[in-house]
Amino acid sequence: MVESSQQQNAETSDDELEEELEESSPLVARIGRFGGVALAAVALGCTHPALGGLGGLSSDASWVLALLALMATWWVTLAVEPALTGLVPFVLLSALSIGKPVEIAAPYADDVMFLFGGGALLALGLERTGVSARFATLLVRIAGSSPLRVLAAVMVGSALISAFVSNLATAATMLPMAVALGARARAAAPDDAMRAAAERFTTSLLLGVAFGSSIGGALTIIGSPPNPIAVKWLVQNGVEMDFVRWLRFSVPTTLVFLPLAIAILGVWLFPTRGLVVPPETQASQPIGRDGFAALCVFALAVCAWVTQPLYKPTFPGVKDGTIAIAAATLLFLIPSTRGKRKVILDPSAFAKVPWRVLVLFGGGLCLAEAMQRSGLSQSLGSAIHAAGVLPPLALLAILVAVLVFASEVASNTTLTAMAVPIVGALAPGLGIAPEKLVVPAVFAASWAFALPVGTPPNALVFASGRVRARDMMRAGIVLDFVSIAVIVVMSSILL
Repeated sequence: MVESSQQQNAETSDDELEEELEESSPLVARIGRFGGVALAAVALGCTHPALGGLGGLSSDASWVLALLALMATWWVTLAVEPALTGLVPFVLLSALSIGKPVEIAAPYADDVMFLFGGGALLALGLERTGVSARFATLLVRIAGSSPLRVLAAVMVGSALISAFVSNLATAATMLPMAVALGARARAAAPDDAMRAAAERFTTSLLLGVAFGSSIGGALTIIGSPPNPIAVKWLVQNGVEMDFVRWLRFSVPTTLVFLPLAIAILGVWLFPTRGLVVPPETQASQPIGRDGFAALCVFALAVCAWVTQPLYKPTFPGVKDGTIAIAAATLLFLIPSTRGKRKVILDPSAFAKVPWRVLVLFGGGLCLAEAMQRSGLSQSLGSAIHAAGVLPPLALLAILVAVLVFASEVASNTTLTAMAVPIVGALAPGLGIAPEKLVVPAVFAASWAFALPVGTPPNALVFASGRVRARDMMRAGIVLDFVSIAVIVVMSSILL
């Protein structure tokens, strides 16, 4: 009964926070609404060939650039509901015939969408069966009662899991744990000051899950799709790169960046001085049969994700999303101990799938595909090539900065697929080894933190309704600049 009451209170709080998320400042929204249209008009007027445009863009590329300006402005200012902004490319690209209908619609049914939805259902299964709460208790026992140490444990755990499992699946696993820890701190807060500190602690935990998952995705070759893209290109062009060589750069770089991210969230932006994260007041109950079943299903999914390279030649059609949906389906079929004809997840679970964020993220993928299809990506790459007259370190800094901020509105996989051949081809002409540009480019494309659409973990945490958009943007922009500095410095030292 107590657990049910806490869950109901949490859901009510979520609804209130989600309403706050969907409401931007009226002035900012008004400026963003018209500013986005104005920027799109300027981009179109300056680059469209029929208007004597600059940059040598095609008509389609000019329209896509205008669309990019519009969507980026609306997403940043929350001038329009983010999911509605995600549908804009579906409408405009179809109206302008920039691509075939099937090409325009395909990103909205990309494998990442099914991974996203299936991961959310798996996380819900762990949460409803009490597994996540037990993990949260264990985490507190290991980390102690210090909010900073708990935050560090959550972020390090997220990074390590994400090194071998999809960053979205990692975030889906860690998110319920972070929510349980935040709720525990809020429940024990004795006064308004400590309740405010507990809210900041909760925000840092949720952002820590998203950011830690993204940071850890670059740790290993299998951690994130952009990584094998870079490794494949390097090997094909005569550069030795394997699992161990990748770790020689990724491990030291992560060891520098992850503590900085923890300090930025836990000490600078969301301080929690005086707050104590209490242990569970009630005796821990053992995980029931439902919990073990949900845990086994999740373990099977993790095993399938990790061992995918082993069976991929035999089953090339099995993707991360396939595994997530298959595992989630099992939770709808396994009988529950709650009663006759009950299952671990019933049809009401579909209402918990973040459909709004699926549409938002699909819009980002659709935009990225249009950028590549129209030739805009190639034109932007040529602009990067034109900067080749700069010193290598300055060029590296510009390259990393451009990719970090571009990844906020574009798929990191698509961005990497476009950037790696360009920067790799640029390196020999500058007398630079290809890996000195290619590897930093991959890290830059993967480490984007400011926008919900920037990464799947960001989108998942944003969809929880517990993080305000301005908090994610404020922390994410700081980490974007820190990541640029870390990548540039570590690349200069290690590559």
